[in-house]
Amino acid sequence: MGTKMTKLSSPSQNNNKALILLPLYIYPSPDAWTPLLLAANRHPTLQFLVVVNPSNGPGEGDRPDENYVRVLQQLRDVENVKLVGYVYCSYGKREQGEMRRDVERYKVWGCEKRGCGVDIKGIFFDEAPADGGHVGYMAEAAGEVRSALGEEAVVVYNPGVFPDQGYWEKGDYVVVFENVAREWWGGYVRENVKKLPKELRERSVVIAHSCQGDEKERILADVRREWWGAHFLTGEGGYESWDGGWGGYVGEADEEWDGEEEGGCC
Repeated sequence: MGTKMTKLSSPSQNNNKALILLPLYIYPSPDAWTPLLLAANRHPTLQFLVVVNPSNGPGEGDRPDENYVRVLQQLRDVENVKLVGYVYCSYGKREQGEMRRDVERYKVWGCEKRGCGVDIKGIFFDEAPADGGHVGYMAEAAGEVRSALGEEAVVVYNPGVFPDQGYWEKGDYVVVFENVAREWWGGYVRENVKKLPKELRERSVVIAHSCQGDEKERILADVRREWWGAHFLTGEGGYESWDGGWGGYVGEADEEWDGEEEGGCC
């Protein structure tokens, strides 16, 4: 079924394929997550980092509801899918103790008796701050994740903009763009792309929604040429429904690139 995914690799280590970071906020009614299962099995060398978010976080109990349990147990044996839990930061205003409790609840999911026997492999910190004054705040949060879930746990920060470069010290991946697709070619983004070293772009994420026309194809071409680490591109305005072009997007993302295309990032 493909190569077993441990700690996530950069594109240069993974046949030049950036991984897909999927914010899967669709409620798992029967067959609702089938597009992911089909895509992962059809593209076994493409890595999927899937953000699970039952209730603006893990919810209050030791396990999610039975619909979540059913699909999470299906996904745990898919080797190119890694599940990470959603935790919000309120842009640095949320108390560390509250975030720690969310992380601990995700940890309990891995218990067969109390939880659902599904290990969450990392945390996606949404509403992450971007300024240099909160680097330590996020480093503390990352430390709590690795203490609870293990040193191999994946930590993703999502400020949605280009943050202080100190955030990459403890974050495995940083979402530097989350916006409507047309903004990808704006001056703010292009100037910050020039400032971001290749070794950090390989650990950075591009999330573009409301894609129109050929915008997905154009952004994916930039992802390859500029060596971005992960992406999610959708024609939808949010993350609670599947884009009708999901299958084609995944297929194009799975195409290998020889790294010799002209242009570069700058």
